[in-house]
Amino acid sequence: MLLGNLQHGSCTIQPSKIAFSTDELVEMVERCGLNRLNQFSTFLSTHLTTSRRDARILALLSNLDEVIHSGLPLPREDEDWAYRNKINLKVRACSRFP
Repeated sequence: MLLGNLQHGSCTIQPSKIAFSTDELVEMVERCGLNRLNQFSTFLSTHLTTSRRDARILALLSNLDEVIHSGLPLPREDEDWAYRNKINLKVRACSRFP
């Protein structure tokens, strides 16, 4: 992921830890101008769960240019929720197996 960002001249925001909180995600968007989220599915699932209870987080995720996930597949209910709520979800280097 980092090499792709470097290739395209993107900026990278380094979180405090790999499983950063939704509050930290909000800070990344509001203070740093994050417009593409690239995160492992396991950790993205936490933000999607929060967005089900918090309309502000749902709006934040829906307004990102892309929400890219990799590693394990997202749980089907998270994937369906994201698509139904206009989150521009993309899969990187991993796909759901039939």
